[in-house]
Amino acid sequence: MDWLSSFNLDALNWTADTTLWAVVGLIVIAIALFMLLKGVIKMLLLAMAVSSAVGLWMFLQKNGFTYLAFVTDSPQPWMVQTLAWGCAGFLLLVFFHGAVWFSQLFSWNGRVGPWGIVTTILMCLLMLWVGMLGVSYYGDICRIRYYHELAEAQVAGRADMPAKPWFTVMKETMRSSSGASWLQHIDPMENTAQTNLACLIAYGCTFDEPRYTAFYQAQLANRGIPQPTRFLELFGDKGLRTLVSEGRFVTLLENSRLSTFVQFRNTEEYLLKIL
Repeated sequence: MDWLSSFNLDALNWTADTTLWAVVGLIVIAIALFMLLKGVIKMLLLAMAVSSAVGLWMFLQKNGFTYLAFVTDSPQPWMVQTLAWGCAGFLLLVFFHGAVWFSQLFSWNGRVGPWGIVTTILMCLLMLWVGMLGVSYYGDICRIRYYHELAEAQVAGRADMPAKPWFTVMKETMRSSSGASWLQHIDPMENTAQTNLACLIAYGCTFDEPRYTAFYQAQLANRGIPQPTRFLELFGDKGLRTLVSEGRFVTLLENSRLSTFVQFRNTEEYLLKIL
């Protein structure tokens, strides 16, 4: 068994049944909470707010540097994060204010009817979907950090290896569950090949040149990846090494060099199976 297969992130104490029961419990709790709102209009506005805020956040995560370039000549990753979270939060506040204003203006305080129940259920499903998107995306970031910490432990010669992140284990469990695995098909943030590549970069860039060269020769050179020597170029890239050393794993995952690497020929096909 080689290094890559020995460090697969399988689920530890979680089972598929545990995940399904957790999902059912979240739905029940969410329905109970949203029934208290007693306002179909407010629930619809909240649904629009959540959907719009998530969409705006994802859009600015991808394109934030482009817009910041109109303001400053040297946009930084923290500026992109501030812009994305700030705009998403502002949008939520605007919709929330609108819901309160409509409720007070028209005094929609009647009981929840059949349509209200349907709207409540749909709203709960939307919130559940958004929550699982967050778990999935953060699980990927934690997985990238895990490989960096793993390499650090090996460099230091420590006997104790870092624990696998809880969010990563949770995501892997959801993906392996027959009741929740379909969510990956409606996850706009899902990019398994690029996440696997980011994990390899976080691992290799933690080493010095002799170590990452040895890692490349032992684990990557004969994997069938088109032009595998490009890994050596990525491991030695000063910009990527800076991102890893500073722990900027969100920026690493979205890096354009990684996107270009994945899109070359059938590289994505191999990266899907490499971790």
